[in-house]
Amino acid sequence: MNPYALPNIVAFVLLVFLGLVVLFQNHRDKSNRLLFALCLNLALSVGAGGMLHLSTSEAQANFWNKWPYIFGIPSYILVIEYSLHISGRGSRLQETLLGLPIGYHRWIIYGLTPLWLSLVIFTDQILSSVKFYSPTGWEHGYGPLSMVVPVYGIYLLTCNFFILFRGIKTAVNAIEKKARLVTFFALIGRDFFGFFIGILFPLMGLQAHAFYGLVPIFMCLLLTYGLLRMQWETIQDLKNGLEEKVALRTKALGEANQRLEKAQAQISKYLDPNVTDKIFKGEFSAKLLLNRQKLTLFFSDIKDFTQFTDASDPEDVTKLLNEYLGEMAQIIRSSGGTISQFAGDGIYTVFGAPASKGEKEDALACVRMAVNMQAKMEILQEKWWNQGIQFPFKIRCGIHTGMANVGNYGSEGFMEYSAIGLNVNLASRLEQACQPGEIYLSHATWALIKQEIPCEEVGTIEVKGFHYPIHTYRVRM
Repeated sequence: MNPYALPNIVAFVLLVFLGLVVLFQNHRDKSNRLLFALCLNLALSVGAGGMLHLSTSEAQANFWNKWPYIFGIPSYILVIEYSLHISGRGSRLQETLLGLPIGYHRWIIYGLTPLWLSLVIFTDQILSSVKFYSPTGWEHGYGPLSMVVPVYGIYLLTCNFFILFRGIKTAVNAIEKKARLVTFFALIGRDFFGFFIGILFPLMGLQAHAFYGLVPIFMCLLLTYGLLRMQWETIQDLKNGLEEKVALRTKALGEANQRLEKAQAQISKYLDPNVTDKIFKGEFSAKLLLNRQKLTLFFSDIKDFTQFTDASDPEDVTKLLNEYLGEMAQIIRSSGGTISQFAGDGIYTVFGAPASKGEKEDALACVRMAVNMQAKMEILQEKWWNQGIQFPFKIRCGIHTGMANVGNYGSEGFMEYSAIGLNVNLASRLEQACQPGEIYLSHATWALIKQEIPCEEVGTIEVKGFHYPIHTYRVRM
């Protein structure tokens, strides 16, 4: 076996392997299909060259003499097409080299390549019969037109160099630029060294064809490195891009949460926090739905507040009312109550909806809230007296526990969360019957809280809408 055939055999294997790998990686990618065709074409060329060096007779050598060129010459078209495709084909075809657009040079190559191939196949003008050289083995001879081969080779090298170089200069990102740079060294290195080893040296009498297989080996190794590098950098770029997107999305979500929290805080100033919390948690639906359940219902107002309104400036009324409602709302919310409505100086509060701690606990929380409101009112009375307001502000509170329809009332366009029913009316009537500075309870509420909060019986009162007298109790404070 001739050892000088080994570079061609190794090159054949590497080219076939590289071509299949890129094809199986993504056969829909045109650049992969072009590279596969180029690798297959060059593999057949160096394979035929290896068979020429392995020939044991002149007859065998003459059979394989022209096959390396028959397979190899079409590679010039494939190289140009592959270079154009990976370098930005449309832009490159319009650029000018030696006074002509690259598109014209492409057609020149398309026209000269079949002519050159025909001369190789059908004449001995470029290649002549084989000769035996020691120690490399059989080599082909050269015909009278063989001198045009270096000229054509330089022309092809110049065109390919220009296309690839311009592709590097116009790359739109770092990964694309590196991929084009590696391809540039792989293909131009192949053309450059191939020109010297396969054309120029033999014409000078140095039989170096046996070493031509080293050229595609160099190309395969460099392209493999380039493809692997591009894949790795693409993965890194995607990873970095993903991390950046995650960071941006996290930041955006954080900002959205801050806006949502601010919106919730603002909405809670219009709606009770017990309602808004459930809305933002997705536990509450803005639908016209009602539930019937047992609630402790609370009403309060300021005795003779209308007289103060008629006798005072609107600015003073507004300031005092806002301060009063603000202090009362704070006590209600800290007690777990749900503010259903402010009506002037009147307050309507519900315990047991939208969340309940149990009938007894709801009733106890409501009564304790009323006690705290009366205590706070005494502090406000002294403060307002010192500010020059002489009206003896006192509040009266009515509390009742019973079944009511609770939920959203109104329309699909506007609704409020509240409770209605006969028992709501009873709580309101207790507040109207209550003496200033006191808290009146119904018998139902008293029965739930009597063990915890001292009360005394007031007697019975007649309430509109009820056909029986209502036993009423006063909280002892």
